[in-house]
Amino acid sequence: MNPNDEIDIERVGGTVTVTISAALQRVYDRADRDPRMLQLERLMDQAEDGATQELILREMAKRLEELARVEDMQ
Repeated sequence: MNPNDEIDIERVGGTVTVTISAALQRVYDRADRDPRMLQLERLMDQAEDGATQELILREMAKRLEELARVEDMQ
């Protein structure tokens, strides 16, 4: 899944409209229900320093990539 093909950004005057593809929406929907992603979100809420938050964000990004690969296979 190539994000450049999945996200459309349109600027009209002072308004920006972001539209995502149905495939990318399914990835986000899966992430909302994914046990691993939910666990990472809880850890993020408990993180006390920037270094820990950065590690958690990296893991969240990896998990989103995994979910996107699953979507590509379907």
